[in-house]
Amino acid sequence: MTSIGLDLGTGAVKGVCWSMRQGVLKSISRRVTFDHPAPGRVELDPAAYTELVLDIIRTLAEAAEEEITGISFAAASGNTLLCAPDGTPRTPVISWLDKRLEDWLPPEGWQVRKTTGWPAIRTFPLMHLEYFRRTSPELLKTSVVAMNNDCLVWRLCGEHLLDSSNAAPFYLWDQAANTYAPYLGYYGLAPSQLPRILPVGSVAGNLKREFHRGNLTGNTKIRLGSFDHPAAARAAGILEPGSMLLSCGTSWVGFYPCAARDDVPENELCDAFRSASGGCWGAMFSIAKAGVKTEEFICGRYGNTPDRYERFNEEALAGDGPARELMLEVIGRFKERFDRHPKVDRLVVCGGPSEGAGWLKFLREQLDADIEVSPYHSYTGAVGAAMIAGAVIK
Repeated sequence: MTSIGLDLGTGAVKGVCWSMRQGVLKSISRRVTFDHPAPGRVELDPAAYTELVLDIIRTLAEAAEEEITGISFAAASGNTLLCAPDGTPRTPVISWLDKRLEDWLPPEGWQVRKTTGWPAIRTFPLMHLEYFRRTSPELLKTSVVAMNNDCLVWRLCGEHLLDSSNAAPFYLWDQAANTYAPYLGYYGLAPSQLPRILPVGSVAGNLKREFHRGNLTGNTKIRLGSFDHPAAARAAGILEPGSMLLSCGTSWVGFYPCAARDDVPENELCDAFRSASGGCWGAMFSIAKAGVKTEEFICGRYGNTPDRYERFNEEALAGDGPARELMLEVIGRFKERFDRHPKVDRLVVCGGPSEGAGWLKFLREQLDADIEVSPYHSYTGAVGAAMIAGAVIK
């Protein structure tokens, strides 16, 4: 059995062709191109983004020796667009990095964290919808609301569906009541304008004929994926309380399973994780943009050279200096949050820093935990998506 998993990251799309018998057959990483039409605005061209993803899928499928069983996405979601009823995009994708209405807050009385599982982050879909409500109310009234990940599912199989994990950063789903949130009326929206929410791993449909090519066939199923960090946790075997995933990307995120939804601290993000099948819920805390700050330092100091990350780790290991100082600062910010939790018996690290000797040395020195490195490194989320796609784990 061979499947394809894509990690739709903020700055890059990573994908793997994965075999249950042989593991990763091929991996691909490609940068995402952003448009900046005005100060503070960060957008994606939906046509270019879709073609990027389709090209990755086609290339990965060529590495398989058999028919592709399934395709699934792990997504750093929270990026909004409006579509026609047939799924054709009507607007650019507004990225969660966008700050056009950064000062907007939801109306008083909205219990966003209690309802959705996520607190009201000002740059996510609630803000995007407020922008459309103010500037294009008629367009909003006649459009279907989507994010980049569910729009891709729609394009591939013809059904507009969203998984219960990414329903949290969509912000319109009542996670506790398992229905759409009570504040749709504020935006003038009806449930018919939104994707249907189903559990992680649900079959959305079969791959449309226009995408059949080689190992991509009418038997290839499109399965609903997950938010990116819970997907990576599946690949890393972080499935029970007492374990944690440290995912080092644009932000550093600690993800850990909880036995019940009420066990997730109010100041952290709540993910449905494996609860639909009787398993754990998930909790996340974020060290915002730690990876962005690190990348800016590295490129500013070493340039955009292929060996820049190796040089950064070497300098940090060599002795005191700005490289070590930054590394310890980032780890210290994570440790501050990490130490607030019950003892973690097993910590698995994934993402780019999981391949850096300096990062691993100082993490092991600073944290009182058994630290492992995911064998999939920065492709851990994509492998988790591939496992979901192959119905290996939900």
